[in-house]
This record gives sequence, structure tokens and C-alpha cells, in this order.
Amino acid sequence: MKNILTEIPWRRLMSVGKPFWASEDGKKGVAYLITILLLLAAKTYLAVFVVRTAGNFMTAIEQKSLGNFYLYLVCSVIAICFTVPIEVYYNLMKTRLSLLWRNWQSESYIDRYFLQKLGLSIEGSAEIDNPEQRITQDVDSFCNSSVRLSITILDATVSVCTFIVVLWNLSGALVFTVITYSTVGLLVVSHIGRALIDLSNRQIGIEADLRATIKDTRAKLDKSRSPRKDDSLQLSVNESKLRLTSVMSTLTNIMLVHKNIQLFTGTYNQIMPLIPAVIMTPAYISGDIEFGAITQAVLAFTAVFNGATVLIGHFGDISHFAAIVNRLGALEEKMDDCQITKKDSKHACAACK
Repeated sequence: MKNILTEIPWRRLMSVGKPFWASEDGKKGVAYLITILLLLAAKTYLAVFVVRTAGNFMTAIEQKSLGNFYLYLVCSVIAICFTVPIEVYYNLMKTRLSLLWRNWQSESYIDRYFLQKLGLSIEGSAEIDNPEQRITQDVDSFCNSSVRLSITILDATVSVCTFIVVLWNLSGALVFTVITYSTVGLLVVSHIGRALIDLSNRQIGIEADLRATIKDTRAKLDKSRSPRKDDSLQLSVNESKLRLTSVMSTLTNIMLVHKNIQLFTGTYNQIMPLIPAVIMTPAYISGDIEFGAITQAVLAFTAVFNGATVLIGHFGDISHFAAIVNRLGALEEKMDDCQITKKDSKHACAACK
């Protein structure tokens, strides 16, 4: 059975992504990445501080302690004042890193494709459709998705490791429950959405084919100045309509898969906030914990749950990313083959000379 982890082309991902980090621009990218990690650490520390402050805040209300109420209110406001700019710069640095990566990756492909004349042997290849889109739009999607998904997964991992300690200090049962609940959800969504990777790969290809066909039709329209019926133009129009039908059919199938995922995750996510309250309330009623511990449990449980189920929330993005990696990996492999062929004059094909 296909799932989101086994379907990611890891070898192609390494071959496409690694060259940037070994380049001169990659050194600047490492500096950006270090800044992102420092901001992530600050963001996580503040998140833990906010959770604990919220619990103390609610306990102060329950105990009718006005002094503590104002103390934790001020602490919450100060935390918010620091959290917002850190979050803004955290997102800004992720964008700067993806732009730097895209600029280097596109320039590299453009040089190889045009200046090294590898495009001569790739044009018309049955294996590589729409190479121009691959070195422009697909590179943009790859760089943005690589940064966004990798940092998101790292962020989720840090949140899980941090807040699971907070959760363990409150209740071991909560830790066991959140791990079990998250794992079951991930397995179910992985099963429901297993067709998304193939559908995403198909969608990217046929969308590119549609644009190429419309471009060809436009060229024929510019050449057709005669009032008589142009059969070649009509054939191109019909082909464009057929490709549009294929695009709509694939989009409909993707929509139906997302519908099934949303039907499950809608109920699944709505139930989640009730779990820590159900587990912690008996202990509060029996006097074993303070009221604020319930608030802390809900917030910490939610943080661990969101981190542990990050793949569920980004299932569609990861499916699309896997398709993009396959397209760029195939293009890079084809260019590598042509380079090797050009160097071997005894076996060089006429197109590669």
C-alpha cells in the first residue's frame, strides 16, 4: 500500500537539493538557516512560557487572587509583544532562504540547458515534457516547498519534544493518549489520501501540456490571416479542449480525495480538545490539581497533537512536492546523461554534438 513516506523520491530529492548547499550561495543559505533555527528556539521558549502563564492566570482567577491575576496578565502581554516580531522575522527568513535557493537553482538549470546546449537533446524527448516549465515554475515550487515543509516538520518536532515534557509533568496518561490518537489519525489519512501523489504528478504534467497546446494554438492563430476555414487551427482548438477536459477530470479526482480526508479530519480535530479535559477534570474535582492545570493540559496537548499530526495537515502539499521532485529529478538525470554522452565522442549522438 502506498503512503506518503515511501512515495517520496528520496534519492532524487538529494540529487536536486544537495548542489545548492555545496555552492557559494549555499554558505549564505546556511547563515539564513542558522538564523531561522535561533528564531525557532526563541519562538518555542515563548510558547512554553505562554502555556505556563495561561495556567497560572486561570488559577489566579479561580482562587480570586487579584495580585496574581494582574501579574500573569502583564506577563502574557509582554510575551505577546515578543512573540509577534519573532514570528514575523521567522517567516521572513524562510522566504529569503527560498528566494535565494530558487535564484541559484534556476540559474544553474538555465546555464546547463542553454549555454551547454543540453536543451537540444532534451527538446522533443518523450521522457521530459515541458522542460521550460520545469526550470521555472517547478523550481519555484520545489524551493518554496523544500524550505516550508522542512522547517515546518522541524518546528513540529521541536514542539513535540518540548511540550511532551510539559504534558508528562501534568499526566502520563495524556502523553500515551496523544501519541496513540495522533498515530491512528496519521495512518487513516495516509490510507485515504494514498492516491494523491499519482494524481498530483499527473495534474502538473497535463496542466503544462494544456499551456503548451494553447501556446501552439495561439501561434497558428497569428499565422492564419485567411478568411477561409483553417483545419490545423481547428485541430489545435479541439486538442486544447481535450486537454482541458483531462485537467478538469484530474482536478475532480483530487477534490474527491480531499473531501474524504476532510470528512475524517473534521471530526477527528473537533474531538481532540475534549480529550485532555476529560482526563484532567476528575483530578481537579478530587482536589489533586489546580484549575489552571486543565488549561495547561489543553494547550500542551494541542501543541503536541499539532506537531505529531503535521503530516496530516500538509498531506496535499507533500504529495505535490513529491511530484515536483520527480519532475526535476528526471530533468536533471536527462541533462547528466546528455553531458556524459557529449564527453564521450565515440558514442555521442548527433543531437548531442
